[in-house]
Amino acid sequence: MTKYQIVIREDDHSKEVAEELNKKLKKAGFKPDFISPEIIFCIGGDGCFLAGVHQFLGLCETVGFIGIHTGTLGFFTQYAGKEIDRLIKDLTTKKPKQRERRLLEVEVGDRKLYAVNEVRVENPLKTQLIDVQVGKEKMETFRGTGLCISTQLGSTAYNRSNHGAVIHPDLEILQLTEVTGIHHRLFESLQAPLVLSEKAQITLSANFAGAQLCYDHLSLELNDQREIKAKLADKTIRFLDYRPYDYVKRLKNLF
Repeated sequence: MTKYQIVIREDDHSKEVAEELNKKLKKAGFKPDFISPEIIFCIGGDGCFLAGVHQFLGLCETVGFIGIHTGTLGFFTQYAGKEIDRLIKDLTTKKPKQRERRLLEVEVGDRKLYAVNEVRVENPLKTQLIDVQVGKEKMETFRGTGLCISTQLGSTAYNRSNHGAVIHPDLEILQLTEVTGIHHRLFESLQAPLVLSEKAQITLSANFAGAQLCYDHLSLELNDQREIKAKLADKTIRFLDYRPYDYVKRLKNLF
């Protein structure tokens, strides 16, 4: 008997789809379990999927995620809200392909945080100066609103709004993009997306007073922090694919 849990976006349509899914899963022999589920169904969109990952972060390496979209198509969803019968049939007759993707690991002081898409440092109050180090080498001093570090999964999210590169999800990378950089003859930085290998570590050093650290849909005040380290984590999430995953088709449909 497969144990499951459902994460739902708070709108009427998503709640109706969740009710239908719950009813049909139980009829098919599945068992709801909040403590130790084997499958997490996220009903809503990509935002709901991110919320589900963070809610069950401690179980990420033992559960599989399935996204069901009830609005616009997202990268993390495999089924539409109207396809519940198709989903139940796939669950009971097929063996899924499992896609594992590494999370982004961020160290801030004595805290270790994780993100699916990106982490970004932003200061809405004043120009933020940040020393950027890649590995052991200082690369530059950035001046502007902030910086965004994304995974390949996050390349189509906030990173894309910064004119970052769109990266195929099979390529394990880190990408650094600028958020409203200041550039003139006295202040200069790369002014282009920087794509690094999966082994890279990025260190951001600064007086972060007034700045925020945003990771996926969550955030915290940096206050007296002076250093942020980011790299790809050993921790992964698992996508359960019961149908062929065509990245280019999804990209075309979404953009």
